[in-house]
Amino acid sequence: MATVTISLPTQVAKKVDSEARKQGFATRSEFVRSLLRKHFAEEVLFETYTPRPLQEVRLELAKTGKYSEKFIDSLISGLSKSSSYGR
Repeated sequence: MATVTISLPTQVAKKVDSEARKQGFATRSEFVRSLLRKHFAEEVLFETYTPRPLQEVRLELAKTGKYSEKFIDSLISGLSKSSSYGR
């Protein structure tokens, strides 16, 4: 485990200690770790997947100029067999 040291104004440190005790944390470090876990857990947001027409996907990939026609054909072929498109 890495150690991170931070400096807080006295009033903020007192609030951290008070809140840590109130929430049942043994140390302020446990309290801060809990806050960081919550922060990073909320950061991971998933978007709802909505299938787009394969021709549209093909055109968007081609527009980037990053992919060969062979790669795009292969990808579109694979997508057409996937559960979202192969119905």
